[in-house]
Amino acid sequence: MRFWIPLAILALVVGDAVAQPQGPPEHLRKRGRAVEDMVATRGDDGLKRFADAELAPAYRDGFAPGKLMEHLAAIRTACGGNDEVMWRPGGDNALMIVFTRGGTDTPLLVKVEPDEPHRIVALELKPARDAKPRIEVAPIAWENLEARLAEEAGRGFAGTVLVVRGGAVVMHRGYGMANRERGIANGTETIFAIGSTPIDFTRGAILKLEEMGKLKTSDPITKYVTGVPADKQAITIDHLMTGASGLPDFHHVEGVDKDYDLSWIDRDEAVRRILGQRLLFEPGSADEHSHSAWVLLAAIVEIASGKSYGDFLRTTFFVPAGMTRTGLHEDAAAFPDDAFAVGYEGTPVGDLNIPKYWGRTSWLVMGSGGMQSNPGDLQRWMESIRSGKLLGPAAAKKYWRNAIAMGGDDRGFMCLFNENEKDYMILCSNAHSGMGDQAAGVGRRLLEMVLGRSLPAR
Repeated sequence: MRFWIPLAILALVVGDAVAQPQGPPEHLRKRGRAVEDMVATRGDDGLKRFADAELAPAYRDGFAPGKLMEHLAAIRTACGGNDEVMWRPGGDNALMIVFTRGGTDTPLLVKVEPDEPHRIVALELKPARDAKPRIEVAPIAWENLEARLAEEAGRGFAGTVLVVRGGAVVMHRGYGMANRERGIANGTETIFAIGSTPIDFTRGAILKLEEMGKLKTSDPITKYVTGVPADKQAITIDHLMTGASGLPDFHHVEGVDKDYDLSWIDRDEAVRRILGQRLLFEPGSADEHSHSAWVLLAAIVEIASGKSYGDFLRTTFFVPAGMTRTGLHEDAAAFPDDAFAVGYEGTPVGDLNIPKYWGRTSWLVMGSGGMQSNPGDLQRWMESIRSGKLLGPAAAKKYWRNAIAMGGDDRGFMCLFNENEKDYMILCSNAHSGMGDQAAGVGRRLLEMVLGRSLPAR
């Protein structure tokens, strides 16, 4: 599954002015990001690299032989596999990182030196506790689908829902307000930001290029990307697509990128940053989701196709499938403001919090985010793949994972769907604050309905 992970620090853009919200200073953010990367590693090598690079010598040397590695391994076990990561003040020269998994919060206090180079002087696991209260959503059944969704809309749910049963659309309807201030309701044509859902478009693009004979997923990335460091030359396209690359999750730079999704960098800068990062593990030896891997795949799409990523998707997929409301952020200029759902419950960007005003899609997220769509277009995408319009049988077989996918952002949007052939749902919401909120609860209940089984609350 692919789950929404809130970023730790955001820039708040108000009109044309950019203001940094209150949050940890840069030296704490740097160490906090290093801790997150350590938690995502596999094996002892990642722990040793973290200890050597991030810990103050006095702290590191204060452990009895073997005990430091035990301590770091215990932290990784307690905090790994998280659904959400949030940063909170931890006192002077300290940061509290809260790792949420399922219904449990695990706080980790990170203390650093008061002076340069601000290395870590303490890592303290705090007692795990129940996560913030979850909004309970009652079950939804085929027999009461319309009534239950109307009930949830009355409680504040906002979004558009499309449900397929037995291969036929049985519901496609908007709920709640797309724009509360102007009194505009969500409808079947309303456009939403879709978080990391573009990963599916990137996967389709790579498989299409393989079908066209322009690449093989078994190819090493060195065949398409120049200047690959020695430690990354074994990475293949398959590794990038399956979480086996060892690349960290993101490649934004604290203190440089004011917004970790929206600040502009070009393709060359993104590739340079991605290839310059330290691997979490040896390629092919473990599995860890990486948004940066999908950005690198988007770069390979451009290199192999000779077209921009957006143009390749548009001409190869979106136009043939009839997906008229799907595109990069810069494509949103073709639509009036009232065509979009405004994001609520998150951190807004700009006077009108819609993708149209978020700037062109940055290579911080190209291939793994930075797009808008709606349930109708996403259904056209899936059915066009199933029908053979977009991919041939061999490529389509590699595309489908029979997965549940969830993408979202910090600006109030969520997109959730499953890939079953006969019974599936697609939900886009513009009132989303995190995994335990109402939008996520409605999505979980719809998934349980179409899958015919219970799912754990997340």
